[in-house]
Amino acid sequence: MKEDDQSRGIAQGSKPRERAKAAVAYPKITPRSLTDSVINALKDALLEGRLRPGEAIVERDVAMQMKVGTPVVREALIALQGQGFVRRVPNTGTYVTEFDADDISQLYRLRVELEALALRWARERVTASDLDELTELVDQVVKAGESGDKKLFLERDFAFHRLCWELSGNRFLAETLDRLMAPLFVFVVIASGAPLTANMGREHYEIVRALRELKGKEFTSVVYKTLNGFASRWLVVTGTAAPGDSHPNR
Repeated sequence: MKEDDQSRGIAQGSKPRERAKAAVAYPKITPRSLTDSVINALKDALLEGRLRPGEAIVERDVAMQMKVGTPVVREALIALQGQGFVRRVPNTGTYVTEFDADDISQLYRLRVELEALALRWARERVTASDLDELTELVDQVVKAGESGDKKLFLERDFAFHRLCWELSGNRFLAETLDRLMAPLFVFVVIASGAPLTANMGREHYEIVRALRELKGKEFTSVVYKTLNGFASRWLVVTGTAAPGDSHPNR
């Protein structure tokens, strides 16, 4: 094409070829690992009471039923041991964690003090959005209690407390409470056989109210009263002597 023809084409409105669009960037989808699937299946068995405290977990049997390799099951059990749900005895086997009366009493005394500390620190940092999320979790606990869904009750109840711990802003405190309390939450419910009711769930609204409205000694008093109430109930239903209430104004 001659130069004047090229100029004429441009003048007549010829459009330059559009540049091809860049490919859309999608996130990489990572399938859940076999180990994670086994961990979740074993946790479900614990929450549903199909695995009882002190019961042996035989790696070979689990592997055969789940149609996975024994090393995968072993890896899952090591992870669950790290979370406190099972204990592994060298040259003997793996067992669902169980606690005696003294263990339960000591753990609940510790839980009250550590969670009260977490809530005191959370009080300084909590936002309206956090309070809405906590309220929604309590709503779900109450609904689970009304429907008799024990697994959902435990999951939402623990999610509520875990969020309280995380709101403290101290990951070491949150991780300590998580590690100590996750297996105990499951154990006391399964070992006692006690029902989980909507009223149990509603008691958690007091913690939300304290975080939203209260300060100073009034905040501390309500927090300790509520936490000691939680502890006393489970100490009674598991046949453990209730500890003395922690000092509310400490």
